[in-house]
Amino acid sequence: MKRKVKTLAIDYFVINLGLIIAAIGIGLFIVPARIVSGGVTGIATILHYTFNLSIGTTMLFINIPLFLIGVKTFGKEYGAKTLFGIIMLSFYIDLFRKFVEIDNVIDFTKGSNFLLAPLFGGILIGVGLGLILKFGGSTGGTDIIAQMVNKITKIPVGYCMMMNDTIIIISGIAIFGIEKGLYAIIAMFTTNVVINKIFEGVGYTKMVYIISDKYELIREIILNDIKKGGTAISAKGLYTDDKKSMIMTVLKNKEIRDLHALIKQVDPSAFIIISEVYEVLGEGFKSLD
Repeated sequence: MKRKVKTLAIDYFVINLGLIIAAIGIGLFIVPARIVSGGVTGIATILHYTFNLSIGTTMLFINIPLFLIGVKTFGKEYGAKTLFGIIMLSFYIDLFRKFVEIDNVIDFTKGSNFLLAPLFGGILIGVGLGLILKFGGSTGGTDIIAQMVNKITKIPVGYCMMMNDTIIIISGIAIFGIEKGLYAIIAMFTTNVVINKIFEGVGYTKMVYIISDKYELIREIILNDIKKGGTAISAKGLYTDDKKSMIMTVLKNKEIRDLHALIKQVDPSAFIIISEVYEVLGEGFKSLD
């Protein structure tokens, strides 16, 4: 129980750190530069400069209904950590915008300085969101809509998110001009690259070996929950001389986190070995061609 509380405390600490970093990127770089880079942040930026509405508060009012829809549709997946992320990100953005004047540091009226906004804003948002996602958090947003569309139409979530962001960026171009739209693309690209580096890690895939007395349960988890295959290898303990089945599978970093959480529920004493993989060829990874 103490270990679970400690793990949860670490998760919230890192998620909160990620929220602060992301809020700095949004509130002090992206918004002052009038860059509409997609998502709820992009919608809030448009409304802020059109109707002089608070960025953080606007994001909160957009995100809360989406959160409730997400909870109703996906259940516990959109739980306490998502609500925490939605509320605190909005709070930190308004806090930083109130007490820090970024215009006193960077003069966005100079063309050469303007590129600092999508680059540093994108990096900070990417680092923040990467940490949030890596530790099981979320900031809600239009990704909930994307996942709902995916559930109904089976269109991949990535494509749905891209369509959402494209519509929002085009709306930003209509208001702030095409030059700001091009900077928005730079910001979005930078953010996505940094998120992937932090969330997926340097090594994209890992080799996982699992030895457990709950072999059948873990096998079902890999096949049905993670939706991956693997290989069962006969093994024998050196100390006990007991024969067991060892599972070998190759997973992406996010899948490893999900698998680890599920295995802890059925067998906390399972023996898990994770090693780097140089390259993986075959179904679900790189093509053999």
